[in-house]
Amino acid sequence: MTPATFSRPFAEMSRWTLGGRLHDYFAILLIGSGARAVGLGSQFLVLLILSRVLSKGNFGDLMAAYGFYRLASVALGVGGSLVLLFHVSRRPDDKNAEIKLHRYGALLGAAVSAVIAVAGVFAAGTIAGVLGKPGLEIWFRQLAPFAVFNTLLVISTGPLEGRSRVSESIALTEVAPNVVRVVLLLLIGLLHLPDAYVAHVLTLSVIIPWLWPARRLRDRSVSGLRPWTTWDYGYCAKSIVAMLFASQLGAIDILVGNILFSSDLVADYAVASRLAGLFTFLQLAVLKRFAPRAGRLIETGDINALRQEVELCRQLMIALGALSICGLLLIAPFVLPVFGNYGIAQELLVWLAIPAYIGAFYSTSDRLLTIAGHAGVTLLFNGLSCLVLITLPFILAPWIGVISIPAAMISSTVLFNLIIVARVQSTFAIQTVRWRDAAFMIVGAVGLAGYAIGGSPLAGVIACGMLGGVGFYFSFLAIVPRRQKSI
Repeated sequence: MTPATFSRPFAEMSRWTLGGRLHDYFAILLIGSGARAVGLGSQFLVLLILSRVLSKGNFGDLMAAYGFYRLASVALGVGGSLVLLFHVSRRPDDKNAEIKLHRYGALLGAAVSAVIAVAGVFAAGTIAGVLGKPGLEIWFRQLAPFAVFNTLLVISTGPLEGRSRVSESIALTEVAPNVVRVVLLLLIGLLHLPDAYVAHVLTLSVIIPWLWPARRLRDRSVSGLRPWTTWDYGYCAKSIVAMLFASQLGAIDILVGNILFSSDLVADYAVASRLAGLFTFLQLAVLKRFAPRAGRLIETGDINALRQEVELCRQLMIALGALSICGLLLIAPFVLPVFGNYGIAQELLVWLAIPAYIGAFYSTSDRLLTIAGHAGVTLLFNGLSCLVLITLPFILAPWIGVISIPAAMISSTVLFNLIIVARVQSTFAIQTVRWRDAAFMIVGAVGLAGYAIGGSPLAGVIACGMLGGVGFYFSFLAIVPRRQKSI
């Protein structure tokens, strides 16, 4: 075998990875995950500071009010951003249409979120009285402006991602807000300012990053607005409702927990849910890159290329999901004690890892339907999942307590994702889940459940070893495509 013959497979592999579609995903993953890693570190510091600055009960009340306004603003923002992403991804060079659409969406989002904020202020006392938690009233009043500016910030990500500026989108929505919070919350702690200042910090943390994309809205070379069409309104409405139903981790779950459990127990769950939100921190960068690519392929009708794109993204999503969960669970026993007396948070974190792991097998299908304009399917899935989340804990809580919340998430993830898979199959003739995947899901879920129940270090090592194996296997599939097997 000559040196040229020996090196041919590696040259071919390089052409397929570093020179092809995988290169783009690796590039955005490297930059995006780097930005999200900064956001991860700063978010950890934010949680740590809040757990030290506020009492445990007050922290639980803050997270309840924050969860309500964040849920509303993210839903509104995502609805507007998806309309912009849909149009901009298909014509990324049409600056005139982009800015006009963005202006109209921003005005609409600001108006609706302002109504929600005012309603929250007037209903604060009633909400606190009904739940028997007086501390909620001040947080509902002080956090109201956050709803408006977080909506505007999320809407601004649509045009950025439509032009494939994913890293900038991640930096604005995840890195910058958390960095602002860290700096200002440290000042609150050092100066011993009143607890209410925490709400002002959370609002400033979204105002400051939003000023950057807002500059484009003031571009004098483009004048006027472009009103949305009836289809745009329908697509936005479906996306908003779907997002409301989908905001189960760190939003709806905390609201349900506030009804069923004490503020101290909600604080335990809030810490676990905020850390569980990091399970997908690598996956989101890949999905943000996938969406505009899929939009353009759907627009051109290149189904073969779309099928390859979906399969590559699916493999990356599973690999990154499994490896992220594995890494976070390995460090959790050393990290959680730093927050203080949040002992049950680790067990909750492991239970929350199960729906995150299973969901990694389906998230590419969900994003494909969204960018294709089939928001109704996502709405149906998220609606059914939300219904389970807001009903099942009330049934299970007397027997398993706060574990009933992740149990509801696991149930809905297992039961309803097949709706999305079936729609992708019928619409695009693309198979996104196979029997082999079901085996991987069962193995990983059983390992995590054993760790959550047993709680021993050995059970943790076994569960993380299983997830690590799954992650490396799908990484191999993504890096070495099927056509490489003949080499």
